[in-house]
Amino acid sequence: MAVTLEDSSVVVRFHRVTVRLSPEVLKVFDAHRQTGWFSREAGGQLFADIQGEVWHVVAATGPRSADRRGRFHFWPDRNAEQREIDEHFSAGLEYVGDWHTHPESVPTPSQNDIYSIMNVLRESTLYTSGLLLCIVGLAPFPEGVHVSFHA
Repeated sequence: MAVTLEDSSVVVRFHRVTVRLSPEVLKVFDAHRQTGWFSREAGGQLFADIQGEVWHVVAATGPRSADRRGRFHFWPDRNAEQREIDEHFSAGLEYVGDWHTHPESVPTPSQNDIYSIMNVLRESTLYTSGLLLCIVGLAPFPEGVHVSFHA
């Protein structure tokens, strides 16, 4: 996996797909970094325009008012997430994964993060070959974002 910054987008190349996180998505990530001691985790979903093996992630949702958030946890409003999936699907975008923040410079997924994305894989009807997990840390992009592909 190679993570680079190209034309104001973060580009990640995996064995199966190439993911391009648009500047708009990076702005959402940047707006919710946990920069203060009492900052709460934030998160949401990712939606992409898929062109073959290239996923152009053009929308990031969240956080939502009904999400449960703390310094070291984030539990999304699952009903709101389903509404977001339906709305974005109607607009021609595919649900391709989840994102959330961590209060660390270079973020790494916890065991709970891996369990959560694998649970979404098991319980969802997907039209993709897998899902993304993005974790936003404090360092500038691309170092400050963890992106992994789960199938």
